[in-house]
Amino acid sequence: MSTIFGIIDKTGEGFDPHWLEIMKADLSHGTPDESGIWLNEKAGLGNLLIFNTPESLTEKLPFEDQQTGHVICSDSRIDNRNQIAGLLSVSDSDLKRMSDSDLVMQAYLKRSEECCNLLRGDFCFAIYDPSHHFLFIARDHFGMRPLFYFDHPRYFVFSSELRGILALPFFDKELNKSWLLDFLINVEREEHDTFYQGIHSLPPGHRLVVSSGRVEIRRYWELTVPDRLVMKSDQEYIAGYKALFESAVKNRVRSAFPVGAELSGGLDSSSIAAVAQKSLTARGDQLHAFARVLPEKVIPELDENWQDETAEIEMVCNFCRIENIQHVTLEDQRIIDNIRQNIDVIRSPFYSNYGVYNLNANQMARSAGVRTILSGHGGDQMLTNPAHFVYTDYKRKFRYFKLFCDIRAQNTIHELGFAQSLRYFFNLPSGKTDFSNKRQEVKKLYRFGIDPGFLNQHDLEKQYLKHRQQVMLLPDGATDLMLKITQRHLTNRIEVTSILAGHDQIEFRYPMFDVDLIRYYLAVPDEIKRKFRVGRYIHRMAMQDELPASIQWRKDKNGTINPGLPRIFTNEAGKIKTDMQKFITNRNISYPNVFDLKMIEKLVAANDSELFKFKSLINKFFQLQPFEKIIENKFGNPV
Repeated sequence: MSTIFGIIDKTGEGFDPHWLEIMKADLSHGTPDESGIWLNEKAGLGNLLIFNTPESLTEKLPFEDQQTGHVICSDSRIDNRNQIAGLLSVSDSDLKRMSDSDLVMQAYLKRSEECCNLLRGDFCFAIYDPSHHFLFIARDHFGMRPLFYFDHPRYFVFSSELRGILALPFFDKELNKSWLLDFLINVEREEHDTFYQGIHSLPPGHRLVVSSGRVEIRRYWELTVPDRLVMKSDQEYIAGYKALFESAVKNRVRSAFPVGAELSGGLDSSSIAAVAQKSLTARGDQLHAFARVLPEKVIPELDENWQDETAEIEMVCNFCRIENIQHVTLEDQRIIDNIRQNIDVIRSPFYSNYGVYNLNANQMARSAGVRTILSGHGGDQMLTNPAHFVYTDYKRKFRYFKLFCDIRAQNTIHELGFAQSLRYFFNLPSGKTDFSNKRQEVKKLYRFGIDPGFLNQHDLEKQYLKHRQQVMLLPDGATDLMLKITQRHLTNRIEVTSILAGHDQIEFRYPMFDVDLIRYYLAVPDEIKRKFRVGRYIHRMAMQDELPASIQWRKDKNGTINPGLPRIFTNEAGKIKTDMQKFITNRNISYPNVFDLKMIEKLVAANDSELFKFKSLINKFFQLQPFEKIIENKFGNPV
């Protein structure tokens, strides 16, 4: 992931150009391949480049268009290069020399703010027009590239990372109290704000303009349900889906460096690895698979509830002829060390803990020269969602005969007997969500390890229950899928993962977030999303002959991308307990008593192998520890 940053003077009084050097210095925590700064008396843009695509190898950014004077800084991978070139009348010979950032600039110069609707891929960019003192910023449809901004009364500042803004002398590091309260109870915020008051994340699918001292943000794209596709047969729907899925993966293996992929024995990662390997083999390259497995030496009390998928991974690799396989375990990882490494880069607590569990995989990839890692993140929320709503919809619309026939699945490999089909039919859930057991939901809240007095003082129990009710009372199928794929938690994981991976010159890419593929999936009839009692049906059928049949039709996966997760806590049990005991002893001089002392006492007294039960408390405690002063300043005296 490349990094962009910049400052715009809003008042005409000018700014200190040294501030750009300060931002650049603090953002250069990785090892950029190239860097640059452009500035005049009113604005400055900067880029720290990490080369990846073949066209990026000679790229120089920020880039100034000689004819118009417009300047661009960019972190972009444009997948529909040929389509854009055709729309803009760019010749084939010119296109071969153009980087993706050049193409973005030409699209903007010819289509102005409408250019975003033309682009497909992962991007964030800023284009400045010196003649009109006008800044245009845009972020891709699903937010694959992070971008933060701070609107000061005199300056507008943007950066791919929080630390670029935090480094500036005029930014006061003040806690965003409402963000922290939601963070403590695992409530996803609708607002695109951050831990720091005043810093926001530009929402996915939005563009931002700074003109005449004013900042305007507007949505340029929103995921909606397209008109329903009508084709002659299931085979046509499946063929269309497969073509788009293969294109989504192929677009994301465009790199001048080795390409890797996360691999478990599940359907999502296996599908991506299979198609990526086929695409890379066609051009004479090989995929690097990073397979998360349990350590060879199993510790029963830590590993008994975790599914080891070594056999399934080997089956996929043998079938697809993937030879570059690295087994990634959590055998030597330590939770506090990893949290502190993450905080050092991100400079904020973080909702998604995925990055804490992924550092060793990034380091392995860098050692192998890999600069792209394909991830199946997002599949469960949309393309490979089990689609239980299909059968619920049949029942709601009294389509009992259609439902029973689909359950029975006569003359298919999924066929059930008549009696079995009846039992399945009558045992189907109604689809109505019961939220009457609030006591059980409250119990979940108190397992997070937050002090009951603190929860009561800030009315967090009511806030948590309101959130849980909204989550559980699901709308119709298509709307539910769209809410799942656009939820803030997914974007947060992508932001954190991108920033951490950039430290190792690595870019994560997500085929399951392909815009055109998702729109196609939403447009196909629901009955092909779940068929013959099988969820993910259209995707499974599209993987015919691409995967072993046992993986294609697998239903028993209940593991995680990180098997053996308790080890990362047990490995640092002594440090965890020592710091927790100090917190109890010195509570009167610490920051506000956010955490439940009784639960901390239970943690200290627990066996080392039981620490995973306290994972939420441990993660939050050590994430917030570096920010004691900021928290105390906001809440006042300890409570």
